[in-house]
Amino acid sequence: MIINHSLKLIFVKTKKTAGTSFEIAFSKFCGANDIITPITPKDEDLRRQLGFRGAQNFKNVVWHNYGLKNNGNYYNHMSTSEIKATVPDEIFKSYKKITIYRNPFDYAISRYFWEGGAKTGLNFLEFLEIFPNYLLENKSIAPLEGDDACDVYLRYECLEEDMQLHGLQEIWQVFHTISAKSGIRPSAETSISELYSKFPEAIKIVNQHCANEIDFFGYSLPVLTS
Repeated sequence: MIINHSLKLIFVKTKKTAGTSFEIAFSKFCGANDIITPITPKDEDLRRQLGFRGAQNFKNVVWHNYGLKNNGNYYNHMSTSEIKATVPDEIFKSYKKITIYRNPFDYAISRYFWEGGAKTGLNFLEFLEIFPNYLLENKSIAPLEGDDACDVYLRYECLEEDMQLHGLQEIWQVFHTISAKSGIRPSAETSISELYSKFPEAIKIVNQHCANEIDFFGYSLPVLTS
């Protein structure tokens, strides 16, 4: 999570959506007073090697000029509702809140392999049957509607297009050179089409839990191979 005062942007970090790479790139454009929450030591090393600002101002933040009595404490995957509760109302309303979403059929695959894939002792379908709540995580971090909704929803599959559209070209120029947390998901037989062809019942689980975001972004059901 990052709050950039000069650009008046708040980045709300969802899971398995290239959020760490975005944070590292965004850090280049942050100043001494901006809030940058910590990432893993390995990713902080990368951020430092690139010469960008690391984690700063995320503990006991006092909003002197806004009359808030409680100090703000900020962390990586902080939800918009938590941010709203700890920053001045003026900032939450006037700053543009940005997040990233991912096709939930692809997200489910990424989450499975992030948790260990076959090492969990479960196949992909079994994993979703036992842990369907993983599919709800990003909606709890960055709701698609209501008072806690973000202003900009970037699509993981169309990041260049969406970042250009929303005036984030400079961040994109840095972002597309960074690949934080890559290499977890095997490249073989883990595409949407391939994996759901093996476990077609998984489509129902994802569709059931993610129907609103599938509709919101216009995602299509997986095309199964014969």
